[in-house]
Formats: sequence, C-alpha cells, structure tokens
Amino acid sequence: MFASRIVGLVCLCLSLMACEMEFVAPPPPDAAIVFPLAETDPVGSEGDAADDPVIWVHESKPEASRVIGTDKDFGIEVYDLDGNRLQRIAAGLTNNVDLRYFEDNARYSALAAASNRSHNTISLFLVDRQGHLTWLSDNEIDTGLAEPYGLCMFNNADGMQVFVNDTDGSYQHWGLSVNDSGSGLPTVSAELWREFSVPSQPEGCVADDANERLFLGVEAEGVRTVAASRTASTELTTLVDIDGTILYADVEGMSLYLDGNGGYLIVSSQGNYSYAVYDRLPPHQYRGSFVVADLEDGSIDGSGETDGLDVSSANLGPNYGQGMLVVQDGFNTLPSEAQNFKYIPWARIASALGLN
Repeated sequence: MFASRIVGLVCLCLSLMACEMEFVAPPPPDAAIVFPLAETDPVGSEGDAADDPVIWVHESKPEASRVIGTDKDFGIEVYDLDGNRLQRIAAGLTNNVDLRYFEDNARYSALAAASNRSHNTISLFLVDRQGHLTWLSDNEIDTGLAEPYGLCMFNNADGMQVFVNDTDGSYQHWGLSVNDSGSGLPTVSAELWREFSVPSQPEGCVADDANERLFLGVEAEGVRTVAASRTASTELTTLVDIDGTILYADVEGMSLYLDGNGGYLIVSSQGNYSYAVYDRLPPHQYRGSFVVADLEDGSIDGSGETDGLDVSSANLGPNYGQGMLVVQDGFNTLPSEAQNFKYIPWARIASALGLN
C-alpha cells in the first residue's frame, strides 16, 4: 500500500507539472522512488535558468565539499553541502560546467570550465583549496561556435582537456596548458585538437578518464560513445537509443559514479522526469531507473525536467558516505521559487535499485 501510494503521488506530481508545459511521459513502469536529502538555495535568475552542476571534493574535509552550478542567465553559483549559496560569479550565459583536479599545484586544487554563450567561449575558473572560485576572465577560449552548449572535461597523459558542443551537432576537443609562475593568477592557453559532429542537437557529456571514453547525449536520439584520446578515431558507437520508455527525449545530463574499475553511468531522461542507470563498462547493461519524489512532510520537493546532473562516489561526510547525486530541478515547487538543485545520497539510489 505504501509503495502504491508513493507511486500515485509521483504520477500526480508529474501530471500537475505537465499542465504547465508540454506532455510529460510516465516514468518507466519499474522505476524506483528515491527522496532528496537537501536542496540548494534557488538560483538568482527567474525562469529556466539553473542548468548543470559539478561536485568539488575537499581533499581533507569532505563535509566542506562544494556544488558548483550554472545559472544560464547570469553565471556561476557555488553551494555548500547543506545547499547554502556561498558565491555568485557574473560570468555570463554559462550553460554546462565541469572540473578536473590538479596533481601538483600548491595554491589551487582544480580547474573548472563552463560553456558560455555570452561571447561563444569556454570560461575557465580556478578552484582554491577551500572551494572558492576565481574566474580567469582574461583567458576566455574563443570557440568560433554559433552557440556553445554542452561541455565536459577530460584528463589523461596529454593533460587537461575540454569537450564542447554546439546545438548544430558540432563537437570540439581542446587541449589546455596551465602556466603558473607561483605569483599572480595562473594563465591557461588552449589548442583545438579535434573536431567531429553528431547527427542532431547534443548537450550532456561525461568523460571516463581511466578508459579514455567519452559518453555523449544526442538529445532526440540516445547515448553514444567515442574515443576520448586526441589521436583516436571519432567514430561514434551507440550505447542506447531513445525507446520512449526507459529513455524519453530529451536525453540530457549524464555523469559517472566511479567504483574501482567499475561503476555506473547516470542519464537524465528529461521527457519522463526519470534517471536511467547503466554499467560504466561495456556492454553497459541497464541497471534500472528511478525518480526523485517530494518528501512526505512537504519540506523538499522532488525533481522534474532535469537538465544537468553530477554524481560523486567520494565519501562526503556522514550524510553522503557513499557519495551523492546532484540534479537540476526544472520545477522548484515547495515553495514555488526559482529553479535549484537537489541532493540525493547515493546510498538511497543503490538501495532502491539493488546495486552492489
């Protein structure tokens, strides 16, 4: 009875959301129900503004980790693990964001990158060891794209790299070189290494550094993979097609939960407000889907029409010992406010789907 009532509530919630927009398909029939533990403050812009998050992990105090999110009408917002806003950066029309960690920089822990439609660039941000961001506004990377859209970072023996795409299907692969003299702000130079394309509009992507594999979403078609190394072929391989049940267009945000040599790929199925989970490694077995529902006490709403998401398997303290998933919420309804991001402990997802 309890499970049936929860499923009914979720379906009712989806129906109400559908009244405000186009048709919303039902979630997969066997979708699990999970609940958020926390949510962020709303982004500063109204309307369809929040888009994509990335989790930054503090190297010595996991509970001091941060969530970096985009407000695509303003720039970058930074939150703590309780969802409190700590920082806003007026960087422009940023859409997707990702980061990679430095191995041996004494002053900074990571470099973040965001697609920026204000000047059709890639914006770069230094992340210090406390999670504070500094925009390298003099180091914007001019892509020449008509509308930089999705973005993800990659790191291998060739160093830090960025993949960025355009709504017309174009993809670019950039190599980054960080120059740090030890005084003043470091500078970053960029070189365009590869270009390729997908058949129609892409956005979400995530790189598997260890296996040098790029997962990318073609919004109306499905999930594809391509070799991430600069010297490899750009031939696309199909991981899964949109089927109208598990994946319902658009395919949006995606991220990797790393578990040793294994783990999982999480994909936002925007058209039915659900999230599909696949094995990280070939043959990329489907492991189940879930939806994020409202808390029964009405204190936090679930998530719907998700654009971007990010997941981490790092121990992020008592509430997120097995890591956490952060998803953008297209409808922040309790109370009705600007869009925000929801936090879900990975342990709840693993339990609901029976993952090892």
